[in-house]
Amino acid sequence: MEETGEQGLSEQRTDLAYQRTLLANERTFSAWVRTGLASVVAGLAVEQLLVVQKSWMSRTLGAIFILMGAVFFLIASWRYCRECGHPGLKGMQITPLWVVRLVTIVLLISAVLSLGLLFFLP
Repeated sequence: MEETGEQGLSEQRTDLAYQRTLLANERTFSAWVRTGLASVVAGLAVEQLLVVQKSWMSRTLGAIFILMGAVFFLIASWRYCRECGHPGLKGMQITPLWVVRLVTIVLLISAVLSLGLLFFLP
């Protein structure tokens, strides 16, 4: 009888560890997205703050920051989808992957629009 109790306890601890893993994965996704958004904003800000001379250098620097933000969005989505494929997380309630991909697509579109604002507005 004691063996069954220990086995149940170890299974409960394993389930809790998988739940912590899932929560850590969601926090990591949001951190990558937050970093990407900060990079896109920094790209727009660099171009706007260097108004003394609107040169190719300020626009190029802004574009680099915005492209870095887009890469951060892709990394966030890739890592989240990869980690959710872990066998221990199969029975858990996770954010649907289509939602994560949709958020990533919307963020990438916003980065592309930001690039358009950077180069095509005076």
